[in-house]
Amino acid sequence: MRHREIAIKSGARVRQEKGFSLIELMTAVAITGIIVAAGFTVLTSSNKATNATDQLAGTQQSARLAMELLARDIKMAGFGSAGAAVGACAMPIAPGDNNVAGNDTGPDQVSLLVPATSNTVTSWDLAAQAPAAAGSSITQISLTTANINDMVSAGMAAGSYISLGGMPSVPVSTINAAGQTITLASSIGAPAFFPAGTPVYLLQCVTYAISNNPATCGSAAPCLTRNGQVIAEGIEDLQLAYACDGCVAAINGGIADGTIDNQAGAAGFDEADFVTNNAWATPPMTADKIRLVQVSLVARQVGPEMGFSGAQVKPVNTPGPIVVSDHNPSADAGYNLSNYQQWRRRVLVRTVQTRNLGL
Repeated sequence: MRHREIAIKSGARVRQEKGFSLIELMTAVAITGIIVAAGFTVLTSSNKATNATDQLAGTQQSARLAMELLARDIKMAGFGSAGAAVGACAMPIAPGDNNVAGNDTGPDQVSLLVPATSNTVTSWDLAAQAPAAAGSSITQISLTTANINDMVSAGMAAGSYISLGGMPSVPVSTINAAGQTITLASSIGAPAFFPAGTPVYLLQCVTYAISNNPATCGSAAPCLTRNGQVIAEGIEDLQLAYACDGCVAAINGGIADGTIDNQAGAAGFDEADFVTNNAWATPPMTADKIRLVQVSLVARQVGPEMGFSGAQVKPVNTPGPIVVSDHNPSADAGYNLSNYQQWRRRVLVRTVQTRNLGL
């Protein structure tokens, strides 16, 4: 009897400790694989979404930065206009349309006459009134040595144009930082008078253009440059259109009357009144008549979107070429739709008023 009880108990232990069957093990492995695969899919999707969001945020930031800088200089264009060529600026604003005779096959550019700014002082101010004696002409102005040296570091030299208080502009003849004087190449006649503390502005010509040169942009992505210096990455297109006052001979005899000229014949001001193809060199359609500038920027990702595996991921539902103003990228040399669709893009358009032209 005793032996039988022991045998029964041993058999029960064997049955309890026999483990999983092959079918149970395979089922468990399959379920685990499904769970791991689902988790990996979620992780990959999350990684791709995060990467795309970061890329998009960077693209939008580049577009906003480029637009803010362009809009600022367009608003200031013509400030203290020199009335003479300064660098590439024969006029306060010098449009550079890609193709003045028809549709563009590349980005536009623009040159603007604007005041230089200081990174070290609040402003460059007259240290003494000018002229020293009432009723006389101004042939020399006085600034502190620090201010003169700062202006020189910003590019002032003999032949540069400066503006006193944003009004008269004159070329510089000689610079004497130790003597705290700047001699003018042409005098400012009476009754002009400027008290001490009047701001002195150094006029400069800046050119905005798109570069596709990796050595300039620092990567394979295009960039927006200001006098050859990169100011925004990933900007691949710049298109400019201009609205003018006094540029149509049939309207008020080509004389500015404070109203944007109607280019298309329709009543009121509309999109058709922006001129996209013109050299702005033949009267009455000259650059000094420009009153509004429509700026269009196309920004694209600086780098490719990378999947969890490290391979580039093509954006989903990518569109064909983005047509901005009169520029269709599909007409550009070397255009390839498949390559074009590898990048996400954002378009930013703003209309900017030229505050100082025609004054």
